[in-house]
Amino acid sequence: MRHSMLQAICIATLIVFFMAATRSAAADGQGKVTVVTMTDDDVFKPETVTINIGDTVRWENKGTKDAHTVTDDAKAAGDAKEVAVPTGATAFNSGEIKPGKTFEQRFTVAGTYRYVCKPHEEMGMKGQVVVEQPK
Repeated sequence: MRHSMLQAICIATLIVFFMAATRSAAADGQGKVTVVTMTDDDVFKPETVTINIGDTVRWENKGTKDAHTVTDDAKAAGDAKEVAVPTGATAFNSGEIKPGKTFEQRFTVAGTYRYVCKPHEEMGMKGQVVVEQPK
């Protein structure tokens, strides 16, 4: 009987420890990562992603010849009307992402971010990230 009680206490302690560690990771802002691919077809796949505040988007250049960019910065885009950043958010610009390379952006402000690939903007290479409050 005493052995069973000690075993139950150990299991309960492990469960509480695991739950606290999980909550701590979420409180530290470690959200999930959503992947958007870029290829030589000059499109973002998927074109629109919906994530929660604190999540990260990773753009991966899976192409073999084209470098791409990801920017929502009106000063860097060819047409400032094609990009948008929610009030309170800071614009981002990946710079050149060569084939096989990636760029990550963590989103901390809710709203819709519209972005383009600067070299392929006129070809319609556009996307958006919708950031929501966790439900």
